[in-house]
Amino acid sequence: MSAFFQKFITVYRQLKYFIWPYAFIVLGVLITRLCVTRTTVYFFINGLHTSTGDFVFPYITELGSTSAAVLISLLLLLFRKRMGAVMATAYIFTATISFTLKALVGFPRPHRFFSERLHDIYFVPGVVVLDNFRSFPSGHSVCAFTAATVLAYYTRNKVWSLVYLALALLVAYSRMYMSQHFLEDVTAGSLLGVFFSMVWLSFFGRNGSSGQ
Repeated sequence: MSAFFQKFITVYRQLKYFIWPYAFIVLGVLITRLCVTRTTVYFFINGLHTSTGDFVFPYITELGSTSAAVLISLLLLLFRKRMGAVMATAYIFTATISFTLKALVGFPRPHRFFSERLHDIYFVPGVVVLDNFRSFPSGHSVCAFTAATVLAYYTRNKVWSLVYLALALLVAYSRMYMSQHFLEDVTAGSLLGVFFSMVWLSFFGRNGSSGQ
């Protein structure tokens, strides 16, 4: 067994209370997606808008923004330097992979994909809807799940892992709610964020919840 694989298994053990609920959710998403089309999923979610959601989700989505990544990293650096350094570099690592895939795949965002059906779509008031070919994967989802994975790894009380997972899921859902991404985009973004954060932690994490 290679040294890296042993480290990766150690990281998994630190994250198992995060990984298993996440894995079941992803499995459910994949099964659902096999049964229904991208269009069906998109318009189902688009039909779930409420005044509360229209107010709350534009704020929730910011947890996956570049600004949030910088702020979280800086705050952690003030109180737990190593954790902050790992968080900042994990963000950079996963974001680099995300941006590379966006450029290579070039899949259109919902606004462009459904350009001939815009009259059927509900858009959240005040939200600037992106219209380009950088839909896959969702960068906000990558960012949110990177943060959730690193935080879950270092937290001493593993119950908090579920809180971090829930927040990351809300960020991913917000991207679909606001018509910025498809289900595939946020699912891929979450997988990328989790897996490559685990890879990064395998190299630089050190001792999980006891690391400083």
